[in-house]
Amino acid sequence: MAMEYQVEVDGETYNVRFFERDGQLHVAHAGGTYPVHVSTPLRSKVQLAQMNGKPQRFGYHRGKESTDIVLDGIVYSAEVKETEHVRLAAVAKRKGGGGASDVKAPMPGMVIAINVKVGDEVKKNQSLLSLHAMKLENDIRAPREGVVKEIAVKPNDVLEKGALMIKLGPLPEKDS
Repeated sequence: MAMEYQVEVDGETYNVRFFERDGQLHVAHAGGTYPVHVSTPLRSKVQLAQMNGKPQRFGYHRGKESTDIVLDGIVYSAEVKETEHVRLAAVAKRKGGGGASDVKAPMPGMVIAINVKVGDEVKKNQSLLSLHAMKLENDIRAPREGVVKEIAVKPNDVLEKGALMIKLGPLPEKDS
């Protein structure tokens, strides 16, 4: 079970992957793969961790448009996206973005909360539901704007990767 993110900082894009190997959390990125030992709760906004044996203090604040990441006292403004959302957005753009779209589980996990209902109009990147996976609460966001046509899950459902969660349809035509 892995969580993959695309992180954009100062115009540079990085792919970051968190995964578990032999019961140990690891992080992989262009600089290598490192074991991570976290000594604070993962829900904490300030983390104390050992990455490849080096102590690190980092924090984050997730805003509507970007995430501020604090690493060793330096603040970076970043755009953090789950890799699966990046792929879904690319597919939606190639198809014209106006048709139906299935939002599927990017990883195995348990549904914690559903933030929309059938008939809601949603904007791109709007929170649809929360999925608990790998000891983290993951915010599943809309890959594009649309109307919620179907919600195929309910709180406490345990899902496999790729399971259908929500179907989005096109926005209704606006009268001019």
